[in-house]
Amino acid sequence: MTMQRYNNIGMSTLAIGSVMNYAKELPISKVILILPIITHRELLSYLSRKTTQIRSIEKLIIDRTVCFANFNRRFNDNMCLSINSIQFLNDIETISITNSMIKLKTTIEYDKSMGEGLNKIYNSAENIAHILNDNVENLYLNLRIEL
Repeated sequence: MTMQRYNNIGMSTLAIGSVMNYAKELPISKVILILPIITHRELLSYLSRKTTQIRSIEKLIIDRTVCFANFNRRFNDNMCLSINSIQFLNDIETISITNSMIKLKTTIEYDKSMGEGLNKIYNSAENIAHILNDNVENLYLNLRIEL
């Protein structure tokens, strides 16, 4: 999956909204990790399988090391789109933002007419939400994000 396929606000707002369906409330620092996760084809495919169960970010990185080799670059490449998508979701009153916390106000549902790419994103949302349950410092450390 190339970045060009997932670099639009429609796809990214659905991705963030889908994860928020499960997480309900997340700090912005975790929400901006969603797009770098879905922009890796192999990782998205793995996370969207019904049989995949995430035990921890550490175990996922060990099992799928190649999926995280360029995570910091994907994080930086998707920063603007992540922020724009969060702002769009706030503008359409799907989320609310208070003290750097994003809270879901309205669930986002997948429809077959949205396409197969969005179906994979929608199917991976629960696993991504589970990954984001870890504390933010541990996530950034394990994902080797340079701030």
